[in-house]
Amino acid sequence: TDVLLRIHHVIGELPTYGYRRVWALLRRQAELDGMPAINAKRVYRIMRQNALLLERKPAVSPSKRAHTGRVAVKESNQ
Repeated sequence: TDVLLRIHHVIGELPTYGYRRVWALLRRQAELDGMPAINAKRVYRIMRQNALLLERKPAVSPSKRAHTGRVAVKESNQ
């Protein structure tokens, strides 16, 4: 469809953009061209169906340090 071609065009120029930024660019371009806006969910669905979504970043595990509430100081300033 026309939307898929426009998505491919954006991804071709900016391959690191996810669906949210692709949608924002498409929305802005549609506004300038006087075309109706496209829904973000539709952009997500089309990108998912055509394997155009970016891989998700792995979650960062929380620190293993024990948070005891004490502040380590070298020497007293008193």
